[in-house]
Amino acid sequence: MEPLSRKEPFNSPAYLYQIKWDGVRILALVEGRRVSLKNRRGRPRTEQYPELRSLADLIGVKSAVLDGEVIALAAGKPSFQKVLRRDLCRREAAVRALQREIPCTYCLFDLLFLEGVDLRADPLEERQQLLEEIVKPAALLHLSESFAEGEALYREIERAGLEGIVAKKRGSPYREGKGSADWLKIKPRRRRLCVVGGLSMAGGAVGSLLLGAYRGRELLYIGKAGSGLTGEELLLLRDLARQEGSIGPFFSNPPRGSDLLWLKPLLTVQVEFAEWTATLKMRAPVVIGFSSCPPEEAVL
Repeated sequence: MEPLSRKEPFNSPAYLYQIKWDGVRILALVEGRRVSLKNRRGRPRTEQYPELRSLADLIGVKSAVLDGEVIALAAGKPSFQKVLRRDLCRREAAVRALQREIPCTYCLFDLLFLEGVDLRADPLEERQQLLEEIVKPAALLHLSESFAEGEALYREIERAGLEGIVAKKRGSPYREGKGSADWLKIKPRRRRLCVVGGLSMAGGAVGSLLLGAYRGRELLYIGKAGSGLTGEELLLLRDLARQEGSIGPFFSNPPRGSDLLWLKPLLTVQVEFAEWTATLKMRAPVVIGFSSCPPEEAVL
């Protein structure tokens, strides 16, 4: 089940409110001692999160289908960049190493099947009550709390720098497939420091900035942004590219395309964006302004 987007938080007795975790959506299918994981596209993820095989011991039933978000923490907050490293890993030895380096937590928020019984048509509150009853306390698992005040919760997550909230209609069934208005996601826009690693040109003019951030020594390409720049700034960038342009990209994963000019990673900008995509790119980025911060401070 997918939520629809809403811009502003609201209060309503018809809804309950939960924190939107910044992680990877995972369905867990538990059958006896066997645990299999699938992402939102139905692709297997059991090998990427081997610690979740212990779910068979952490629920007090023989079979269940659970819905939740796998998260990884950085400085006490969920980090999409970190959990994505786990999610994209394929080699067994690398998975084991990342399991030690980036421990994960499974944040549970729904129960679809229990002991072979389909619960998807049952009211939301009943599914959550059953979920609370079957899950045993464990560091690996977190049951998502529900709150009555959406606006207050939104202010708190904004203050804490978390991803957002989800408003869920009381009494609603679980509607798999397309987004449903029974679930509404409300997220503040994010802001981060980026390195300018190149320019996308169009007819001799600057169309957008090619933006990156460091992960270790790697400069990763994380998206492009053209909105927010003044005409004067675009002209200055074009002149800079002519003077300081590089023959090759400094990105470890450069974008493809024609009319791309590469720059040495010297300039930084503040960028506001909606969210991270599954390929670690910024969605709907807007340049807020140039920054005096050194490039090495733009880290993932």
